[in-house]
Amino acid sequence: MLLLQLLIGLLLISFSHGDSQCPVQIIPRSVVVRYGDNVSADCKTSVLHEGMGWEASEGAVPMTKNQNLITWRVPELTEWDIKPLCYINSKRCNNNQCEIELPVTVFKTPDSVFISTVNHRGPMMEGQQYELQCDVHNVAPVQNLTVKWYKGQTLLKQTNFTDTIETPVNKTITLLIGPDRADDGAEYWCEAELDLGADGPQPHPTNSSKPLSIAVYYKPKHSNSTETIIQDDKVMLDCTVKANPAPMYTWDHLKEKNSSSVLKSSALSPGNYTCTATNTLGRDSKVFIVRDGCPILLSPLDVVVEYGASFSVNCSYSATHQFGLSWDGFDDTVEESEEIFRFVDKVTDWETNLTCYMSSNETQCSQDLPITIYKTPDSVFISTVNHRGPMTEGQQYELQCDVYNVAPVQNLTVKWYKGQTLLHQTNFTDTTETPVNETVTLLIRPDRADDGAQYWCEAELDLGAEGPQPHPTNSSNPLSIAVYYKPKHSNSTETIIQDDKVMLDCTVKANPAPTYTWDHLKEKNSSSVLKSSALSLGNYTCTATNTLGRDSKVFIVKDGCPILLSPLDVVVEYGASFSVNCSYSATHQFGLSWDGFDGTVEESEEIFRFVDKATDWETNLTCYMSSNETQCSQDLPITIYKTPDSVFISTVNHRGPMMEGQQYELQCDVHNVAPVQNLTVKWYKGQTLLHQTNFTDTIKTPVNETVTLLIGPDRADDGAQYWCEAELDLGAEGPQPHPTNSSKPLSIAVYYKPKHSNSTETIIQDDKVMLDCTVKANPAPTYTWDHLKEKNSSSVLKSSALSLGNYTCTATNTLGRDSKVFIVKDSQCPVQIIPRRAVVRYGDNVSAHCKTSVLHEGMGWEASEGRVPMTKNQNLITWRVPELTEWDIKPFCYINYKIGDKDQCQVELPVTVYKTPDSVFISTVNHRGPMMEGQQYELQCDVHNVAPVQNLTVKWYKGQTLLHQTNFTDTIKTPVNKTVTLLIRPDRADDEAQYWCEAELDLGAEGPQPHPTNSSKPLSIAVYFAPKILFCRDWSPLTETSLDSYPLNLYSVEGNPRPDVSWRHKSSSVNSSMPLTRYDSGLYEIIAGNDLNSVSCFMNITVEYAPVFYDSQEKFVVGEDSNITLECYSTGNPEPEMWWSFKNRNISTGRRHINIERATSTNAGVYTCSATNKFGRSDKTFIVEIKGLGYDSPNYILTVVVVVVFISLVLIILLVVLMLKRRKSRGNYEVHSEMQPLRNGDP
Repeated sequence: MLLLQLLIGLLLISFSHGDSQCPVQIIPRSVVVRYGDNVSADCKTSVLHEGMGWEASEGAVPMTKNQNLITWRVPELTEWDIKPLCYINSKRCNNNQCEIELPVTVFKTPDSVFISTVNHRGPMMEGQQYELQCDVHNVAPVQNLTVKWYKGQTLLKQTNFTDTIETPVNKTITLLIGPDRADDGAEYWCEAELDLGADGPQPHPTNSSKPLSIAVYYKPKHSNSTETIIQDDKVMLDCTVKANPAPMYTWDHLKEKNSSSVLKSSALSPGNYTCTATNTLGRDSKVFIVRDGCPILLSPLDVVVEYGASFSVNCSYSATHQFGLSWDGFDDTVEESEEIFRFVDKVTDWETNLTCYMSSNETQCSQDLPITIYKTPDSVFISTVNHRGPMTEGQQYELQCDVYNVAPVQNLTVKWYKGQTLLHQTNFTDTTETPVNETVTLLIRPDRADDGAQYWCEAELDLGAEGPQPHPTNSSNPLSIAVYYKPKHSNSTETIIQDDKVMLDCTVKANPAPTYTWDHLKEKNSSSVLKSSALSLGNYTCTATNTLGRDSKVFIVKDGCPILLSPLDVVVEYGASFSVNCSYSATHQFGLSWDGFDGTVEESEEIFRFVDKATDWETNLTCYMSSNETQCSQDLPITIYKTPDSVFISTVNHRGPMMEGQQYELQCDVHNVAPVQNLTVKWYKGQTLLHQTNFTDTIKTPVNETVTLLIGPDRADDGAQYWCEAELDLGAEGPQPHPTNSSKPLSIAVYYKPKHSNSTETIIQDDKVMLDCTVKANPAPTYTWDHLKEKNSSSVLKSSALSLGNYTCTATNTLGRDSKVFIVKDSQCPVQIIPRRAVVRYGDNVSAHCKTSVLHEGMGWEASEGRVPMTKNQNLITWRVPELTEWDIKPFCYINYKIGDKDQCQVELPVTVYKTPDSVFISTVNHRGPMMEGQQYELQCDVHNVAPVQNLTVKWYKGQTLLHQTNFTDTIKTPVNKTVTLLIRPDRADDEAQYWCEAELDLGAEGPQPHPTNSSKPLSIAVYFAPKILFCRDWSPLTETSLDSYPLNLYSVEGNPRPDVSWRHKSSSVNSSMPLTRYDSGLYEIIAGNDLNSVSCFMNITVEYAPVFYDSQEKFVVGEDSNITLECYSTGNPEPEMWWSFKNRNISTGRRHINIERATSTNAGVYTCSATNKFGRSDKTFIVEIKGLGYDSPNYILTVVVVVVFISLVLIILLVVLMLKRRKSRGNYEVHSEMQPLRNGDP
């Protein structure tokens, strides 16, 4: 029976190592305190105990036995990494003591936040990239810091930090910007925000920089490239355009030079006038077509037709007298009727032009029919640029979309998609009407979520309201990308309860697939999964590695408790009921009880509990399995939830309509919901999900949560409905579908200013044709007209009631205004030049046709080469030069024809003569050999013999990256030599970089496609730079490892020339090949040096080794009832775990000594002290002998004692006999025994 009790006791001890709940509660559960402020927390218990107290580096509270609530208090907290813990001595704890740590976050707001530009001063150039820097000084803790970038009130980007350092640090964050003209005068600023959770200050503490105002230089750019002007005293040719620096203006085709940006149309002859606006960054031209008017009406007003299809058009007039009508582009028949009809069976000429002429014997006018001929692409193809195979996470790649044979390109939009998400779209401004090929690129930076993603591009032709609906689209095949990324475990540690069915699963997603290694195993194992039952208790580190990196995870293997709960966890609504069953899988009988109810212990294999109403948010249930000697337990995870009382949406600090383009904040208030860590708040606009927010607070009781959303509404959002929804995701055990509560919708009104779809419209004067200025805006706009004789607030005017000229209508509301110019005209010069513009290489042939469909008195070409004499009997004449050698030729076609009071008109053919460079050469200026990092150097690009220089662009590249480009404003048309320089400040990344320059002639849509380019040979540069140690971290090697094994490689220490690496320890040089011993831990310095500089860094090296015991007394011989202390001292790194065993049974854990009080014979024997860490285990034995009656000595000792006593008695008897004999022989003798009786220790 005694043996059975011992076996049961041993089994229970083995079960008692599972975790149990410590019976103390800390209020609050965590603390957030500003550095230097006061802080306090209470620790309370409801159980009997033998003492409780607070341990802390500041504010420690000594152990007390007569209180159940003690307070930790620090009046001025000045320690950053304080970790107070409340401990209690109670039989409810493993090893009779347990403790709970109070998480303390000590914070400090920044001393200052400062914004600046990096390596730049003065105005920025449109289209170039610049770097802004935000410096945040002296802030803690950095892992709670968010740095936000703003432009005006618009949030651009935010950066969080993962550093776990708790003391104040300085942080520098950069932002790349590519400003455009809209950013001139924009203000950038950055803000440092500390988000310290629900326990931290609300709202979050923020510090902002002063705003940084930037000036942007940008070249001129007209809103449209042509404008038709009806000649009138009040109508102007307005070339004014916005640019920075302010532009200068030049006019072509004027008799005299004029630098004004505005000309009077009445002072000019009918014809084309080209105005060029120029500043230091570039130039832009606009063609003004000066005409008079005509009463012809076309129906439809314009035509959109697919190449090869048919269309029809009707021509009529609004005049009161009879005229003849005819169509140019068909026969020359003149019909004496009020309208003529034409049908085109098949459109196959891209230059198809239709003009309706109205004529009598004395005069003629005409109206062109705008015709848009379109063709959908033959194919759309997506590919990667300069890359094949898998992409690497975090790196940048370029995708290319090729659209083949599409027209017209100015109506083309190329859209990029990832899956079904629109990423970007590109429009085109080329005016060429014939089919072209277009190539568009997209920069991407894929991450692991993009592995297997499909990118595709789509070509869409938006041909306006008259074009096909929906817009014609052609899509590429999808491009599926593979992304390589390094392993990353979801958590760095995991506790495993040892069991046959429980595995250590290190499997992690990575590409390429990772290999696995395990530390602290006796044998190598490359599997990602291990059985916990095959391992000893302890820590096991698994490292997953692929070609991109590695990541480790620590598995903590513990023993378990054979309790089984059903269900394993409970999800219950507040106030509802639940039940749970507790049983065990052991073979012997134990007692079971529930903590959280009465203390009854039931001797059965299972116990059942029913909770009628869950109304305590802190409900905890623990099932205990116990005998007289030991106990283990299992907690039941309980989630009590409550859906919100209400969800309410509102605007923050705003009422009434919103303004287009401004930013507003919406607020969603969720009232009385629990638990908040399972809450998701979702934002919707209509049925579209905009954003969602999760929460990390671990508070269990109901809370109120407020979530905000920034919106920037536009005109399309007028009347849109926003709403928010609170969703509780309680896992697989929770209710399905997830409980949700939604707010009522918030309908918003958006005010926006008027905006016309185009800024000009040409109107042919007619009774039926209106000047319609109506435009959508909120509030509704009012209308004013310039150049009218009387005021008129209508949005529509009859063209027949107006004189010829320009009429400007302005629509205005409280937010702004927008103007539109209506050009009312009647006729034009009745000749057409084909092509409209000629681009020709110097020395090549060139030709152009001039045609008319009217009766005339002569027409011809005037030109310095290829002049065509006037002829009266032809309607088409050709200007032709077989070998053009004049740089500034200006041919024009003239016709003698009665137009009003004029007898002749003319149209000039713009001719551009070009020549590609003879050579393009790159060099360094005043320097040879390697460059030094951080110093400035000048590169030079020489372009020889090129024309015209105003169409030349010189581009600078580093590798395939465009760095800069230069345009020219010179108007000289003959060949010139151009020298362009580029300042560079190379860094270490530029070592062996290749720079090159390229000369490109952009001759417009009529010029050669692609643009002619000449490139220099690449210039490879060498950059010398000082050493930099990239890898400098604390290291924990094993004994016998040398410093040469420190994980440095070719990429860990940078420098050119290659640096030498050495080590120092305790101010002395160290031989890096010598093996380390356990006495060599400490602070080490690694030094890297080359000819430019030496740098060093310090690291702590902790030499790790298996446990080693110190010498101490190993044998103890004492008497019964004595007190004995066995002391066992061990060292090891990591610090070893200690325990004692006696007669193959653990008797103590974690102690370096044991006390034996009032020793008896049962305490005699061999005691074993064991020490273990992840590198091994060591044992040391102690022998205890007990002297006394109960000493269990061997039989042979007892025999010796009996023999000795017997011999002693025999000797005494013999001595007494001998003395008596002598006395008898000599007289009376008195014998006194020298032996005293044993007193057994009595005095």
